[in-house]
Amino acid sequence: MFTIFSLFLGYLAIIQIFKGNFINAIYLITGSVVLDGFDGTVARLTKTESNFGVQLDSLVDAVAFGVVVGVMIYFWGFSEAFTQAGKVVGFVFLSAGIIRLARFNVLKEVNAFASNVFVGLPIPLGALSICSFILIVKEPLKTSTEILVFSAYVLIISFLMISNVKYRTMKRIDSKHNLLILFLLAIVVASVINFPTYALPAITFIYLSSPLYFYILAGRKKRKDALTVEIESIPDRRGKF
Repeated sequence: MFTIFSLFLGYLAIIQIFKGNFINAIYLITGSVVLDGFDGTVARLTKTESNFGVQLDSLVDAVAFGVVVGVMIYFWGFSEAFTQAGKVVGFVFLSAGIIRLARFNVLKEVNAFASNVFVGLPIPLGALSICSFILIVKEPLKTSTEILVFSAYVLIISFLMISNVKYRTMKRIDSKHNLLILFLLAIVVASVINFPTYALPAITFIYLSSPLYFYILAGRKKRKDALTVEIESIPDRRGKF
């Protein structure tokens, strides 16, 4: 039910795009992302997980975030000029999202990575990244410079989806941090509801850059571990290790 309702919001979003109501479409896409984030959790809690649900979720993601956002890229970014290029840019995002979903399904079947790691930017976050750009700029693009910048941004997001960059999930969080996570989640929800134009782009861009933070953190941990090993290997005053 959560997954199908997510699809329904995507369907409504594409109708709003055809009408030129891009901001309304973004809110619907955001709602679809929220439902997509909870459908797996609900399935686990109700013990209704199944391979059918996994496949249905991927198909819905392909439509609600791939097709819908690909269409929005074209109608919002290229309605005034470079329409042929817009078809290519929108399709690149769509195809990257579909490829990412296919790879996710394959990797999940063989348990290639831990459950708290995404390989490549998830397509719902890719969709929110495009929506965030539109929320910041607001009006459809008109100048060639604006269109060029937007095209480059879409291509970067598309590359991140099919890359090997690892993004973290909220799974496997230490139980002692549950209250802190709930508190932060409450702040996020309240911010998005009250200040969607600012909060949604901020949260999205923080997540986009999060692998850099974890890379730096991992590097510091490796250096610390190496230093610990080096200290432990130093002989004591009696010449013993």
